[in-house]
Amino acid sequence: MLLAPRHLSRLRATIGLFTRYGLADFAKQQGLHGLGIEPEELEEARGGSVAEKAVAFRHRLVELGPAYVKLGQVLSTRPDLMPPSYIEELTRLQDDVPPIAFEEIDRIIGEELGGRLSKLFDEFDREPLGSASLGQVHAARLRDGRPVVVKVQRPGIRAALADDILFFNELAGFLAAHTAAGQRIDMVGIVQQLERALADELDYRVEARNAATLRRNLAGFPRILVPRVIEAYTTERVLTTERIRGIKIGEVSAFSRIEHDFTPVVDELTRAYLQQICIDGHFHADPHPGNVFIVFPEHQNPMTPSEARASNRRASIRPAQTPLAQMNLDAVAAAPLPPPDIDVKLALIDFGMTARLPTTLREQVVRLLMDLADNRGDDVAATMIEVGHALEGFDRASYVRDIAALVTRNYDLSVGDVRTGQVLHDVIDISFQHRLRLPAELALLAKALFTLDLVTRTLDPSYSPIETVRQFGAQIAADRARREMSPRRLFQLAVESGDLMRSLPHRLDLITERLSSNEFETRISAPQLDHLESALQKVANRIFSGAVLAGLLIASAMLMPYRRALGTTGFVLAAALGLWMVVTILIADRRGRR
Repeated sequence: MLLAPRHLSRLRATIGLFTRYGLADFAKQQGLHGLGIEPEELEEARGGSVAEKAVAFRHRLVELGPAYVKLGQVLSTRPDLMPPSYIEELTRLQDDVPPIAFEEIDRIIGEELGGRLSKLFDEFDREPLGSASLGQVHAARLRDGRPVVVKVQRPGIRAALADDILFFNELAGFLAAHTAAGQRIDMVGIVQQLERALADELDYRVEARNAATLRRNLAGFPRILVPRVIEAYTTERVLTTERIRGIKIGEVSAFSRIEHDFTPVVDELTRAYLQQICIDGHFHADPHPGNVFIVFPEHQNPMTPSEARASNRRASIRPAQTPLAQMNLDAVAAAPLPPPDIDVKLALIDFGMTARLPTTLREQVVRLLMDLADNRGDDVAATMIEVGHALEGFDRASYVRDIAALVTRNYDLSVGDVRTGQVLHDVIDISFQHRLRLPAELALLAKALFTLDLVTRTLDPSYSPIETVRQFGAQIAADRARREMSPRRLFQLAVESGDLMRSLPHRLDLITERLSSNEFETRISAPQLDHLESALQKVANRIFSGAVLAGLLIASAMLMPYRRALGTTGFVLAAALGLWMVVTILIADRRGRR
């Protein structure tokens, strides 16, 4: 249960998140006040600017542990829950934890890979490259000389996270059952999204498959480098990949900006993400600056699929023995030869958080991006309504007007000021304000594009993705037209049409036969009829009770001159009946609003 003794500290910490850091109004809306919040904490929440409170909120999430860090990442995709300043701050959310003892790293690698560290690796750095709440990364060198990075899962992390997730599930169920916001917002769905994300990140084999899939899918972009997974050195708790040597996005010097042209690689990164979203339906959902590296020509790095193809001199290709190895062969086979003018490349790492778009949603997202690029605000609103689910109180005309105004304002900005991710974030924010519930995948997409904006603007402040979106949309339309007119598609249409023509006479015969025998039936589904019947029954009951009350009052008044005691009794009964009617009406109406 929610208030079990072992959950009290978590409950207090969670409530404190939304009362001590400038989010008291949100806590009040959720009904969190009165559950042990001290007055001095509320007083403390009044001081400081919004930006300072957002930074303190982010730091507190890190202090509470990995489950809360992941919760913050999920909240960063929910403009219906968090103010814009907090969402922007949560995009910078990163772990800050003490390193794991090297003896533990040695033990886990030995258990997972079945050998001693000295036998598995030629070199293995004792000092970690980085340490996070879920794992730790070390530099190493394989026996064949290849430099790699080894990510090892933090010991005991699964048990700690399991208790946090159990608490989050119980808290979400409580909010959904007892608050108005819990009925408007899918609290349980948020926790399930958090649970799925953690489950994927705790199984490094999932991240390995994601990395291999994205390396294959992005093989057509010679300036994008996705490191290969070393499959023989990868298990559920250990992940080994090729090592990337580069510079983080925020550390690029002014001299490098003058010496190198970043526009081609920024444009290629944008196109790579458009392909992931619009064609593959599987995209890297966390391209924050810490997961993107600039790779200069002087850095020694693994080869891209294009470079691997150009350097391959073998007459025959050795067949792959595993699915991941086959994905790498497919990547090399599909890659174009690298152009001679490649200057800098971009390397992507950390594929624990990816997202998949169903086919229907993918097509809707393509239309949405094209409508945003072409300043078609009404069409943007129509697509969002088609994607989402309108809740009670949704006003379509007002929603379309606000979306059209937003799109127009952003279309009039100068080229360098257009931010596609921010626009999509604002569209989602307006949708939630107008009571339009959207799928979680759309929020992840907005977060990915928002972070992509930060990366591209850091490398090339004058770059605008609008023209790239238009060109990519035109390319998708042309490719789709070619597929629709291909001989295979025409043959498929001919077969389907033939099946229809063969079955049509029999179906018409069945319809006319049932019409002639008076057996033709039409079924109409009206889910609101039960509610309408209940409402009419309630009105009839109130009218009947009111008529009885009126009759009792009139009869009592007529008896007062002749039989005062009986008339007084009638007035007392009428008062009691009236009071009962008022109380039951108020209680019923309050339950109906919940």
